[in-house]
Amino acid sequence: MMKRRYLVLVFVSLVAFCVFGESGKQEEIDFLLFSPNSGNQFVNEAQAMIQLDNVANFLMIRNLRPGQISVYGYAAAVVNGIDPIKLSRDRALYVINELQKRGLSEDLFAGPVAYGSVDLWGGKTDEGGRGLNRRVRILLDDTILTPATLQAVETWAKTPYAGSPRGVTQHRTSIKNTDSHFPWWIIPLALMGIVLTALIILFASGGKGSLTVIPETAPTAAPATVPTAPPIEKVYVLMEAEIRRHAHDLYRQRNGRNGDATEDWYRSIRELTAHYEARGFRVISLYRGMPALAA
Repeated sequence: MMKRRYLVLVFVSLVAFCVFGESGKQEEIDFLLFSPNSGNQFVNEAQAMIQLDNVANFLMIRNLRPGQISVYGYAAAVVNGIDPIKLSRDRALYVINELQKRGLSEDLFAGPVAYGSVDLWGGKTDEGGRGLNRRVRILLDDTILTPATLQAVETWAKTPYAGSPRGVTQHRTSIKNTDSHFPWWIIPLALMGIVLTALIILFASGGKGSLTVIPETAPTAAPATVPTAPPIEKVYVLMEAEIRRHAHDLYRQRNGRNGDATEDWYRSIRELTAHYEARGFRVISLYRGMPALAA
């Protein structure tokens, strides 16, 4: 009896994973990607302008409160002398300005959030992987806006967007009420699950054809939880110039007495690392010998 119930629970869990697992898919990789070392140029300008149009249209018909829209900026995890915090902030601020050009009020946005160097979408060992981290995220409260989120926007006309210096085409839209849309495709999947569950129970009983009916009061499987995005880690790259400046300050504080340059160097690394870790950053110390790459 317990074995049959266990098989049923396993199968229901697998079906629930197939049904609800779609919402945990990785964000679309070509959404608002920036060119290397640039805070105001996209890899695909025409595509990015259309994506910004769709985001603006999606937000314009909502009754938003001040500060409800957040824009996060990111940079690739490389070392080339460019401040990744400033670069990622410039990217977030650029997207905010583009959305304001499309009619969204300035007070709807929280301040731009700079996450600096990350490797959340691609690796950092090759350019293909690094390019996926040169991006922004647009959040409405805690919901990340992606092309999948914006599928509710139906394009019904195209008119020239006069406010765009590039003369791109703006998509005018009407919005479906997705809150009441029932996913009818779940019904055949559920029916298939019922049939397969019956077959599993039948085979588990030795093929004798006797099925055990579970009473209505029997405990049911807990609803599957929707996977959530992993927490975003803030990374700070501790550069050689900053280490050297702090080590020199230590030297000056004791007027050059009772110490040596090596101890000042490693003390500088320890103190700067503790300073940034106390503010929630994971610190990476990079100095001599690192290759110059695009951020």
